[in-house]
Amino acid sequence: MSSPITATVVVEGDPPLLAGYRARVNALLDAESAGPYRELHTAGRLDYRLKASGVPYPLFVEASAEFPELTVRVEWQNPVGGIGGSATIRAGKLVDQATATAAEAGRALELRAERNGTIALALVSRRRRAGEWIGYAVTAQQHAFFRVSGGATVLEAADGAEPEWAERWMVRGDTATYTELDPREPLDAALAEELERLAHDFADEWLWFDAAPVEETAIERQRYADYGFTINPANLRAAKLRTVLTAAPGGGLVLETTEPEARSVVALVARLWLQAGRH
Repeated sequence: MSSPITATVVVEGDPPLLAGYRARVNALLDAESAGPYRELHTAGRLDYRLKASGVPYPLFVEASAEFPELTVRVEWQNPVGGIGGSATIRAGKLVDQATATAAEAGRALELRAERNGTIALALVSRRRRAGEWIGYAVTAQQHAFFRVSGGATVLEAADGAEPEWAERWMVRGDTATYTELDPREPLDAALAEELERLAHDFADEWLWFDAAPVEETAIERQRYADYGFTINPANLRAAKLRTVLTAAPGGGLVLETTEPEARSVVALVARLWLQAGRH
């Protein structure tokens, strides 16, 4: 089950603009069934308190595009995971955002998509302990749990979300030796639970799947049709594609992590798991 996000959203400005922004945001919150929220507004200031399965940037970004004069500030916490962050929204864009953990644990989040919305790589990972990172990686067609250990010298991956390692790469310099594990190696219960929670939280916030019931994905399917995106087995939420990812220098759309050790984890998974040729 996904860990809840608690968020505070504050908007200040001219009362007529705030009234219009409030009406638009409330309509989006109600239409998306985004979760419970409270309104603690005062004169000249909107103050929302929300609980949701993911960080509620897209709704406030979408409304912001219609009221570019207003500045929207978001602060959020995941009490279970100990992760928090903040962002500033202006004129329908995230102009800055930051993420941190209470225990100063590392975290990697990388999303790459083609212009038609097709996922090239969507990855979440966190430092489990010194020298060990665990995570979940998705493309439009494939997904897998993974672990990077030994100071980025070993990469292990599951076959999808099965609780067992199916393949391993041993890295020495620029060379990696690949092994398909037979028999496969079961994950211990604690690690399996951590990976499942990490994957579920990530999917709840960022992804939707073509195999899900049509009634649960009707809004996403309509938005993909409206924006001309291509539906694949795994898909990024349309609002994330439109408001959080930015144009990549080489083409497509991207959201990249910046913490150096996290970047090395992303690079290793992209070089070995992603480029190995999924079957």
